[in-house]
Amino acid sequence: FDEAFIKPWLALERTLAQLGNKVIFDIESWTLELGSGMKMNPDSVEKGVRGVQNYLAQKGMLKLNKFPLSETDSHQVNLVGRSQVNKYYAPAGGMVQNRVELKSKVEKGEKVYQLLTFNKKGELPTVIEVRAEKAGLVFDVSTNQAANQGEYVLSIMQL
Repeated sequence: FDEAFIKPWLALERTLAQLGNKVIFDIESWTLELGSGMKMNPDSVEKGVRGVQNYLAQKGMLKLNKFPLSETDSHQVNLVGRSQVNKYYAPAGGMVQNRVELKSKVEKGEKVYQLLTFNKKGELPTVIEVRAEKAGLVFDVSTNQAANQGEYVLSIMQL
C-alpha cells in the first residue's frame, strides 16, 4: 500500500481505539483525487468527502441522513491489474504538445503526444511523436507541459 492510501485509515483506527471503539477497517483503501498537482477542484473535493461519508456509513461508523447512498448497491467497480496499464515517460527533455485528452480511447499505434525537443548545438528543435503501444483508455495525464527526460507524461489502461 502507498502511504497516502492507508495512513489516514490507520490513524482513524488508532483514534477510534483511544475512544474505546476498536475497529479494524477492511483491507481495501481509497485515494481521494482532489484535483491536480497544484490546484484543487471543488467538485472533486465534494465527491471525495461524500465518498468517505458513504464508506463510513456503510461500515456502520456514521449515522447520517441519506447515507449510505442508495446507488452504492448497484455500483460496480472494475478492477484493472497493473499489467494492463501502460505508463508513458518523456524520451527526452522538451515541451509536451498535442497530448490526447483524458478519457480518450486510443488505438495501438495512434499518436498520444508530441515532444518538442531542443538541443544544445544551436540547431532547430525537433518533434518526437509518441504512439500508443496498445489500445486503451487514457486515464491519467501529467499537468506539466514541460518534461525532463524520463518524466511521467500519461497512462493508458488496456480495455
